[in-house]
Amino acid sequence: MKGLYLVAGYPDFETFSHAVEIAEASGFDFIEVGIPFSDPVADGPFLTKAAQEAIKNGVSFERALEWLRSYKGSLKLYVMTYANVLWAVGLGRASRELEEAGVEGVIVADLPNSEHSFFKSNGFLLPLISFATPESRESDMEMLKEINEGFIYFVSVRGTTGGRFNPDEETKEKIFYLKNHCKVPVVLGFGISTKEDAEQALQLAHGFVIGTEAVKRLSSGIKDFESWCFEVGKV
Repeated sequence: MKGLYLVAGYPDFETFSHAVEIAEASGFDFIEVGIPFSDPVADGPFLTKAAQEAIKNGVSFERALEWLRSYKGSLKLYVMTYANVLWAVGLGRASRELEEAGVEGVIVADLPNSEHSFFKSNGFLLPLISFATPESRESDMEMLKEINEGFIYFVSVRGTTGGRFNPDEETKEKIFYLKNHCKVPVVLGFGISTKEDAEQALQLAHGFVIGTEAVKRLSSGIKDFESWCFEVGKV
């Protein structure tokens, strides 16, 4: 599983749509569409700036939903956002409308795995992607073995997005454990930016998702983004 994270409507919807087309052509399997939030605590400085620019340009849940409904490509669609965005829309309504738009699962960056049941009990029926981290305890990983929808998002770098991809041996052991015992794929995120990083991630887990570097490349121009995409997407 090879994925890209892009902020919906950044730097504008025409460029964003073109970037998604390039991602598909270059061999990626899924796109993580970020619905921006004003206080994105999991994002590093670059993605935070992109989210703020998108909000300034009028990107909202409704505008992102409109784009999702219009998408006719073959990439699997996931959404990444924050709990307040979904809560403001209404959990039942947000889940229903995202599912109708073809979204396969939602990553809620500030929602702990233990709170997924709260979302479910309040009408959110789409798969919620569970997290694992270098700090996950044995009991946490035992619970992840029971997940049977979506994938496990392993945050491979401590801190926010944009760090360097260099998992230590203890982290690698946790990735391998989940890879060998979970019912769903394990996908690595945070810190992956180069072809070499992507190759290492695929050796460790079932897949990867790249966010900060993808948005940086896009901000540098569509040509830079395209050449980088074709280099990384073909691993």
